[in-house]
Amino acid sequence: ACILLSPVCLADSPAAPREFEIELLVFQNLVANDGGEIWPIDYSEWFEESDDEYAKNDAVTAEVNWLPEETYRLTAERNALSRSSQYRPLAYFAWRQSVLDRTQAVSIELPGKDSNSAGAYVDGSVRVAVERYLHLYLDLQLHTVVSDEQLELLEFDIPEFRLTEHRRMRSKEIHYFDNPRFGVIAL
Repeated sequence: ACILLSPVCLADSPAAPREFEIELLVFQNLVANDGGEIWPIDYSEWFEESDDEYAKNDAVTAEVNWLPEETYRLTAERNALSRSSQYRPLAYFAWRQSVLDRTQAVSIELPGKDSNSAGAYVDGSVRVAVERYLHLYLDLQLHTVVSDEQLELLEFDIPEFRLTEHRRMRSKEIHYFDNPRFGVIAL
């Protein structure tokens, strides 16, 4: 009886979530010419209500294992950006996690770095989900650091440079996300 019913029992058991290693290399574009683009100042956080259908679900927690630097696979790209006069690497995040479907996937808050010698840092959240394909959801913000003296000279608040994007991914392929002020190389 067990042998005959085993396919039925296996069909009802939930599939174990697949694990993926995700790497994000975030860099700043140092070319100041935006071609006349005007950057708005976003005050929406002041009035924001949490109506996100994928807001953090208390019942589901993402198991995230941050990877050591010696396992990074985008180091050649990071080194090339470091040598460039037009770009500056800001952050490198690499972790392993179990990836759930879109309705159960939770956002991972990236650890905000303190301002570095570049005078900028990035923070935000990333959500990885799997359905038929792997999907990556980015919501990152570039923070430019100005001194108190520079802040007094500004007529307006510092604009927000935000990258909010979603893309279908393929495993083991490099993907590129960009904004005129910063970009992300994802693997």
